[in-house]
Amino acid sequence: MRKRIYIALCLLCFSAWLRAQNSIDEVVDNFSTVGSSTYTSAIERDPQTHKVVRVVKTLETRGQVVSDLIRAFQKERETGTFSRKEENEEVTMILATENEGGNRVYMLQYSGKGYHRGKATIIIKPK
Repeated sequence: MRKRIYIALCLLCFSAWLRAQNSIDEVVDNFSTVGSSTYTSAIERDPQTHKVVRVVKTLETRGQVVSDLIRAFQKERETGTFSRKEENEEVTMILATENEGGNRVYMLQYSGKGYHRGKATIIIKPK
């Protein structure tokens, strides 16, 4: 009985950690197939072992989706190393995270005036 409680507790903690980091992934996944967004995903593999070396996901979009991405980045800013840069009416947010599964870099670029267009890039490097 104790073993089941321990396993359930571990799963609960792990799922809470995943939810915290996945709000950006969730927004990208939700809008990758909806509306006028353009979504690309590329997987780089080691030619010898065929193991995944890097995954790059990109979502280019306009309008309300950009606002949703900005909110997701602001929500996740405490989960890793966060930086924000504003230059020539272009804003860039970068969030780098590390865990036992690997490293992730999230980048959002959008026009500072009215959020007319935006581009989110997620780079995943498994360990």
